[in-house]
Amino acid sequence: MSATPLDVLLAVTSTLGLLAWLALAAHTGRRLLHILQLEEYELGRFWAWVRTHPSRTVSAWQAWGAVALGLMAVVLGDNVSAPLLSGLVTLPLGLLGLWRRPYLPVKKPLRWTVKALLLAGTAAALGALLLAAGLLHWALGLNRPLQAAGFFVALALVGVAPALLLTLATLVWWPAQALAKRALVVRAAARLRARPDLLVVGVTGSYGKTSVKNYLATLLGARYAVCKTEASINTPVGVASTVERGLRPEHQVFVVEMGAYVPGNIRTLAHFVRPRIGILTAVGENHLERFGSVENIARTKYELIEALPPDGLAVFNADNPRCRELAARTRHVRVRTYGLDAAHAPDVTASAIQTGPDGTRFTLHLPDQQPVTVRMALLGRHNVANVLAAAAVAQELGLSAAEIAAAAERLAPVEHRLQLLPGAGGVTVIDDAYNSNPDGARAALAVLAEFPGRKVLVTPGLVELGAMLEQRHRELGAAAAQVCDYIILVGRRTAAIAEGARQAGFSADRLHVVGSLEEATAKLGQLVRPGDVVLFENDLPDQYSE
Repeated sequence: MSATPLDVLLAVTSTLGLLAWLALAAHTGRRLLHILQLEEYELGRFWAWVRTHPSRTVSAWQAWGAVALGLMAVVLGDNVSAPLLSGLVTLPLGLLGLWRRPYLPVKKPLRWTVKALLLAGTAAALGALLLAAGLLHWALGLNRPLQAAGFFVALALVGVAPALLLTLATLVWWPAQALAKRALVVRAAARLRARPDLLVVGVTGSYGKTSVKNYLATLLGARYAVCKTEASINTPVGVASTVERGLRPEHQVFVVEMGAYVPGNIRTLAHFVRPRIGILTAVGENHLERFGSVENIARTKYELIEALPPDGLAVFNADNPRCRELAARTRHVRVRTYGLDAAHAPDVTASAIQTGPDGTRFTLHLPDQQPVTVRMALLGRHNVANVLAAAAVAQELGLSAAEIAAAAERLAPVEHRLQLLPGAGGVTVIDDAYNSNPDGARAALAVLAEFPGRKVLVTPGLVELGAMLEQRHRELGAAAAQVCDYIILVGRRTAAIAEGARQAGFSADRLHVVGSLEEATAKLGQLVRPGDVVLFENDLPDQYSE
């Protein structure tokens, strides 16, 4: 029996609908792969994001399409020709979904690494297998009940389950990738074991560790050949990659930043690199959402100190209450403290601190050394404390106070951490966009207060503070109200910041809430004039964007 024009039309429609539906699923899958990569391929964190962002995981068009296909499976499942009707659903909804897909500008684009390509290809293959199973169920049904239902169900699942397909792909490759990571770490550990002459310094803390690591590398560079982990690399695989690619025979000191997502992470890193000196910069509420309590954060950070050998040195921030407590109970290694508050009698401290737009000047006090004047381009009192941490270790390794002061003149701000930038039209920009926290935000506002001219804060708020987020946001708003002439808040999640500012008496006509960084930039163009200073405080990762 020859096909009728209607049959041909339905066949073409179902084919085009299938292509549109798969294209929409592929677009969603790419976006979710980006999130999975941002979450460092940790499935627990990825699914936590999925649960809190359902509309970004499955669009309304995909959801309605899946419901419609499910109804077709129930109503038309016994009709052998029913799959030809699928295009009536998938073609319009697939095209609408592609046309109306939201544009979300990204700050850190998806990197098509080998791992990303493997996961994308495997997820696509799993989706193809699922669709093939549905087609086989239809083709080989032999007039069984619900012969066509499997096709509709498979089509619905392929459209709405990219997150599940990516998860399955991650699990498929997990054994091989775990072995590859383990092999990398074992090779790197062997290289470190073969270098008993190499001094390893570990740096950890809720905040400040990247700055202290960089400052320490600069100070020690006055006398030693130093290797350090780059940027904010602080995981075993990242450190192992640094060992393989960056550590050379001539290096005498290896400065390692150590981060943690769960208890035990730092213990694993310390067992790998075997530090002899450990610096604990702070214990705070950063990542409180992940750890559950500040006590858990403190125990995890202290894993670095516990791993030090008997001839090691533990360096603590005496200005931080949790660090003071940990320092007081440390008995298995020598302890040295640093800080700005003389009431806590730190071993390494500073006096006569002068901070301003042009940098910082202070007097450095080291044990058994004459005080020296230090001049540096870094902004803010908190950076004086960071330099003190580096100075404590530098003295331990033989540098004099004069050598440390000379090296400090070469210190440069870490990128996106109170980095001073020239803005357009005579506006000064303070870029403090990297991973803000309550203490860091207060320090940034203190720096902003030192500048002349009108002061503008642009912020999307803070993250990963769990139940403390709303309170800390209100406190941030109140603090900003005392310093700023204008406040621009990015995103709906900043409502508590606005509330805190208003409660502190900040004028509503100088408080603006916008939907994106692009809108914030446009608003700045309307507000600022030459001589103004703009502080960009925090820049939320793409997985937090609205």
